[in-house]
Amino acid sequence: MKPLIKNGLIGVMHYVRDLDHASAWYCEKLGLELRGYGQNDFVELGLDGRYVMHLFKDEAAQPAERATFAFDTPDIEAARGMLADRGVDVGPLERHGDHASFAFRDCDGNALMICEYY
Repeated sequence: MKPLIKNGLIGVMHYVRDLDHASAWYCEKLGLELRGYGQNDFVELGLDGRYVMHLFKDEAAQPAERATFAFDTPDIEAARGMLADRGVDVGPLERHGDHASFAFRDCDGNALMICEYY
């Protein structure tokens, strides 16, 4: 049977209470670039001129207790150290057979994850 979808994601939608505060946090802490606002209810964030994710405003949003997606990095230890240096509370580095990862929380308390695949 032919798949209904392609391999890869074209959109990550993440919900935050304060759009301005959260977009500044993602840019400052993760190094993402603000690519534009959409009618004051979402922002698009990118990296190196390419789309990464959208933040959507939802004043009633409850923090995600567990990460629902992961950012990729070529150097997990450097990424963890840089976030810690930027004042982000990072979880322990966990090593698995084909990857390493750590969890952290954004300014709204949403659980996020960064992984390095070997």
